Amino acid sequence: MKSSFSFLIFAALFASAFPASAQVGLEGFSSGRYEVRKANKRSPASETEATPVITDSDGVAVRTLKTSELEAEKKAEAEKKEKELAAKKEAEAKAAAEAQSAAAATAVPVVPAAASKVAGAETSSEVEEPTISEQAESLFSDKASKIFQFYREQIHEDDIRNNRLELDVMPVVAYNDSQSNYTFRDYQSFFNALKIRTNVWFTPLIGVSGQILFSFAADVDSIQADQSRVSAKYEFVDLGLNFRKFFGVSRKSNSLEFSLLFSDNKMTVPSDNTSRARLKTQGLGVGLKARIPTSANYAWTLGGSFFPRLQHSESATGVNIQSGASEESVRIGLDVGGEWKFTRESQMIWSLGASAERNVFDGAAGLPDPGTGLTPNNVSVTNSLYMFSLGYRWGH
Repeated sequence: MKSSFSFLIFAALFASAFPASAQVGLEGFSSGRYEVRKANKRSPASETEATPVITDSDGVAVRTLKTSELEAEKKAEAEKKEKELAAKKEAEAKAAAEAQSAAAATAVPVVPAAASKVAGAETSSEVEEPTISEQAESLFSDKASKIFQFYREQIHEDDIRNNRLELDVMPVVAYNDSQSNYTFRDYQSFFNALKIRTNVWFTPLIGVSGQILFSFAADVDSIQADQSRVSAKYEFVDLGLNFRKFFGVSRKSNSLEFSLLFSDNKMTVPSDNTSRARLKTQGLGVGLKARIPTSANYAWTLGGSFFPRLQHSESATGVNIQSGASEESVRIGLDVGGEWKFTRESQMIWSLGASAERNVFDGAAGLPDPGTGLTPNNVSVTNSLYMFSLGYRWGH
């Protein structure tokens, strides 16, 4: 009983003491003694000074990030942004390049003529030169200024197409070989001559030309037994209407020239000579000449002429030499040469040419052949002429 009473007293004392101890414990938490707080409560001067804390879903701190880890994350994020920006710029640059190539593929490049002239370069673009018909039309209209404007803009200032006038002076060495079954028309001659030629270009593709060749101290064989010589004088005149075609606008472009020709050739001997007749041949023909530049300073020339119908005649001297009635005469010529161009206004030119004229007569000759004493019928003559010339050309 005593022990039970003692237990009751102890329980009462414990119950009266418990609320006080609980209040003391709560007062400790409310005072902030056991509150979880950051180690440094002051506001950081910058974001880098703060110590980031990683918490769980209930807001309880798990761990604190170290400064090195924060910097690594920021650096990785910056690098990621830089890569994304670089990739974007690269994609934009690629798209711009593709658009530029597509535009260049469809556009026709135009090179200003003035720029190419300053650089000394030649343009070989697809610009087309005005045709011969257009240039012929410009001679009778107000389009001539447009034609010459094209050449001022498109061709090199040293191109020969800029020449309106050309003058050639060429010394010539010539050999004439006339072969016939009639002694009066069978002879050979070697002589020097001078050839003067001028070209006038109304447009770069259309012009006229005139050429004269005259001999110095020429002579021909005599039929006399003493093998004497008969003085002679050669005079060749050629007139032409010329049309050119250039295959490009570069000064190194090949060209082809077509000509309508009139020829008048004469060989004159003294009026009292009894060995040879005075000869004259004239008529219309065509000519063709190709010019093939191998550089800006040199070009090969290759040409020819053809006269299908010529009028050939013999004039009396000391005796009336007649080979018969003139039936048919034809001439063909070929020549090759070259041009050294110092400038378009100054050139050295050379030429090697050969021509053959065929004269066929009908009926009996006027006089017996002095070699055989017989009078031949149907006399024929082949008159060949070989010439080498070297001279100078002025252009303006």
